[in-house]
Amino acid sequence: MNEMGQILKEEQLDKQLLEKGYVIVPFLDVVEVSALVNFYYENHSRQQTGMYATAHVPDIDFRIKMNNLIKKVFARAIEQYFVNYTALGGSFIAKGKGAVGKLHPHQDWNIVDEENFRSFNIWLPLVDLHENNGALSIIPYSHTWLTTYRSANITGAYSHVNDLLLDKMVPLYMKAGEALIYDHRLLHASGENTTDEIRLAAVYGIIPDKSTMRYYYQADEKTVEVFDSNPEFFLYGNIFEGPKGLKSLGRFEHNFPQVTPDQLKLFPDPSYTPPVTPQPAPSLFKRFKSLLGA
Repeated sequence: MNEMGQILKEEQLDKQLLEKGYVIVPFLDVVEVSALVNFYYENHSRQQTGMYATAHVPDIDFRIKMNNLIKKVFARAIEQYFVNYTALGGSFIAKGKGAVGKLHPHQDWNIVDEENFRSFNIWLPLVDLHENNGALSIIPYSHTWLTTYRSANITGAYSHVNDLLLDKMVPLYMKAGEALIYDHRLLHASGENTTDEIRLAAVYGIIPDKSTMRYYYQADEKTVEVFDSNPEFFLYGNIFEGPKGLKSLGRFEHNFPQVTPDQLKLFPDPSYTPPVTPQPAPSLFKRFKSLLGA
């Protein structure tokens, strides 16, 4: 049974999240933003190069410390905006000066069974974003383009068309405290921070309360293995080393499509308004499957 149910309390926002794959809302107030910024710099240097995430540091106690403060500060706003949800946890994301911090267009990992559920990030800048400090960019509606599996060892389906995807990206010059709530399937990227100030942000995972977490892993050239997962695995484990300690739920065949430039042209323009249900139109989807060898 499809469980693509309501996740945001306000129906118009929930409809936009379903259709476009994202919404932007005022989320944290000045006091809450300051609490996060001050806490981060109490525990970190103001010198940073490249991309850094507190969720990926080896020190598990430190990860927990960062996660707990973000959970505490985000709790009010999550309760204000969300319904029928499970809150997973948070991480600071810092982007220092330099090209090494750029992120190419990508989708976040599958963490639920996407045939029946959706999963989301709350991505919140703790500084104002502009064209010089590595603002996030997105492609509206791209969560509807193609069914994909994403994880530590699965090559992204769009990896061969990164430059073309950049041409479709819409930059989001958000203010500190605003939140981008987006579907994990939405294509997004971020540019270089050319300023001397760290582009500091916080990110928080949300799934429907009826869903359970999943971890997908490429078992061989034609097979994906799916594992029963949980928030503790992402908090305590090394998610990039594979599904260590997780229970396997079985394997299924998958062709690991790689979208080509010609195939990318078939996907609707971001200005296109799709049906409410977040799936490609049937005739178009069949054409994609044929071209991708599915």
